[in-house]
Amino acid sequence: MAEQTELVNVGGLFRNESKKGDVYYSGKSEDGTNYVLFRNAYWKEGENKPYFRLMKKVPVGSAPTKVQD
Repeated sequence: MAEQTELVNVGGLFRNESKKGDVYYSGKSEDGTNYVLFRNAYWKEGENKPYFRLMKKVPVGSAPTKVQD
């Protein structure tokens, strides 16, 4: 039997456009954490990679040096 779940509102995202014309979404969670959602440029049909990447904004120097796909 599958585990029953429910949805909890985390926050909202707004549609933005980068200087290069790429669309991305950004916003704050209910606790004030900033997030950015963008299309994964490394996604390829048939591969096990996500369509989108959700990133959390952190102070410079505190992020991991490499992001795994």
